Amino acid sequence: MTSGRRPPGRRPARLLLVLLAAHLLAGCSGSAREDLVIAVPPGRIADLDNYFAGPFEAATGANLIPVGLRSADQAARVRVERGNPSLDILWIDAGEAALLAREGLVEAPFDPGASREGELRVPNAAWADPDAWFSQRALPATFSSAIGFLYNTEHFPSPPASWTALENPALEGRLALFGFGSTLGPLTVAALARIDTGNETDADAGFRRLGRLRNNVLVYGTSGPANNQMVAQGEAWLTLGLPSQARHLATEGAPVGWAAPAEGAIALPQGIQIVTGTRRPDLARAFADYMFSRGAQQVAARELQLVPSRSDTEIPPGLPPPDALMRLDMVTLGDLRPSWATRFRREMIP
Repeated sequence: MTSGRRPPGRRPARLLLVLLAAHLLAGCSGSAREDLVIAVPPGRIADLDNYFAGPFEAATGANLIPVGLRSADQAARVRVERGNPSLDILWIDAGEAALLAREGLVEAPFDPGASREGELRVPNAAWADPDAWFSQRALPATFSSAIGFLYNTEHFPSPPASWTALENPALEGRLALFGFGSTLGPLTVAALARIDTGNETDADAGFRRLGRLRNNVLVYGTSGPANNQMVAQGEAWLTLGLPSQARHLATEGAPVGWAAPAEGAIALPQGIQIVTGTRRPDLARAFADYMFSRGAQQVAARELQLVPSRSDTEIPPGLPPPDALMRLDMVTLGDLRPSWATRFRREMIP
C-alpha cells in the first residue's frame, strides 16, 4: 500500500513514537504508577490486555485500567459525568464518538492554543487515511471492523459473493440478521439502500430491500456471538460478522467461513478518543499516539483482523484493504437511527 497520506488541508505533523516521547510524558513520570482508565467494549478487554497494554505500561510506567462498556453506554456515562469524568480514554464506535464530539465531550484533535496552526495533539494521527476522519472535532478512527458474511461452509459449497445472496430463496428461515438493538441493524438497512440507489440514507430503498428478505430471516438478533453460534451449529446458515469471529470459531472446529461481498464489507470505524477534562491529558494523548503508531496498527491488523487507518500498514491475508470497504456516513446514520428504529418495529417485526 502507499504511505504518507494525510488528511487534506492539514499541516503535516512530525512522526512521534510514543515510546520515545519524553516531552509528552514529562508530567506523567514519577515513582508512583499513574492510572489511565480506558472504557473498552467488553469483547475487546482481552485484546487490550494481550496486545497493547503491556508495551505501553512498560514504556511509560502507567497502569491501564479497562472498564467494560459498550459504545452507547460509554457515551451515556461521559454525558452523566460531564466536567468530572472518571474515564480518560474511550475505545468507541465512530457514530457515538461523533455525537460526543458535537457536544464537546471528547477532545478536539487540534489545539487552538498551539504555537503552530493546525498542529495535532496526537501527532501520529496525521498518518491516518483521509477516509478515517469522520469528524473535524474528534480523532480519526484508529481502525475499522469489516462486517461481511459469516457463513456455514456445510451449506455453502462456495462463499456467498454478493449482498444479493441474502435474497436467495434457498435461505428461507436460515438468515440471522440484526435488529435495532445492535449497531448492525441500521447499518444493514443503510448498506441495502446504498446498493439499491447509491444513497445510504434512502430509508425507503433500504427498508424495501430488507422487506424482500422477510421469508429468509430466522431472527433479528442483538448479539453477534449469539448469531455466530447459530451459524456454527447449522441452525442458521448466514449472518453478518467479522473475520476474527469466523477465524476463532473455525479454530474450534466449527464449519464456518468469512467472505467480503463484492459490493464491499461494511466498515465499522472505531478507536481511541480522549475524554474532555481528563486529569491525565498528556498520558491520554500518549496512549492515543501509540495506538496510531505503525507498530500498534500492524498488531491490530495481524492479530485482531481490524483494518488499520494508516495506509502504510501491511494488510494480512483474508482482511479486505481499506479501499475495498463500504464506508457509510456514520454521523448522519446516528441522527437517523431513532426514526429508523420506529419504522423497523412497525414494518419488520410481526
